[in-house]
Amino acid sequence: MVFKIIYFVLIFITAAGSIGFFTRGALGILPSGKGRFGIVARVKKGLAAGEVLSFGGVNIPLSRYQAVRFTVLGIWLIGTVLLKIAKDLPSFRMQLFLIVILFIATTPKSKMGRIKLPFLYVNDFFKKRDREESNREIYRTISMLINLFTIKGEVALGSNYILEEVIKTTKITKPVYLKMLSLWNMNKQEEAASYFATAIGTKEARDLANIFLKLDHLRPGELKGQLINYQNNIKTERITARERVNERNGNLIYILAIVSAVVVLLNFLVVVLTDVFASYNLLSF
Repeated sequence: MVFKIIYFVLIFITAAGSIGFFTRGALGILPSGKGRFGIVARVKKGLAAGEVLSFGGVNIPLSRYQAVRFTVLGIWLIGTVLLKIAKDLPSFRMQLFLIVILFIATTPKSKMGRIKLPFLYVNDFFKKRDREESNREIYRTISMLINLFTIKGEVALGSNYILEEVIKTTKITKPVYLKMLSLWNMNKQEEAASYFATAIGTKEARDLANIFLKLDHLRPGELKGQLINYQNNIKTERITARERVNERNGNLIYILAIVSAVVVLLNFLVVVLTDVFASYNLLSF
């Protein structure tokens, strides 16, 4: 009887949440005076619009993610309670615990109060990966610009031409470059450089944005010299970062080796002392 009450309470909560979720979305989707097929089209459009979850370049509409999330967890919950009522499911409490944990873990929020949710770590992971890939393209861009100025010599190159050549060699950061070039063509160089630095969000991007602002003010030879210095600084910073990682890994390996040696020594002492005490009948087993 208790489980039946729990079952109907859970069904009511799930149904109320689902109805509220979809009603809120439908209020902004359903038009007045439209036919049945127009409503269906707008519902599909509404599900595809709105807030978007982005993971590694893959964009998922938030409404669609929530629909799949509630559907899967709701079916699992209903099936678990039905099995408990019909066949006395032995792992009922464990199943409910897992459902609650997954419900919280899959919440599309970074934090719940002061508690950090898995979405925060997933989002940070993909952001870090995107920044690293963007930096790799920036390194290639610097090398390309050095080669370009070497080939063209002291021939004056316009900033638009240089940026268009850069865009041809990019892939991941191409949307950012295109937006920056659009602002650049509207004579908003400062805003374009600021957008580029903010959109990518790395130190390398900020430094490269400052060089972009000098494209129309310095001779190709001077720009090439600055790019070479910038490239050397990046190499030095990367070598320093790699050495720090190697030093940290070396310290961890050293600590593990010391701990292992201490454990082996303690085990040896325990065995020896046990034999000594046993030989004098000081230990009883």
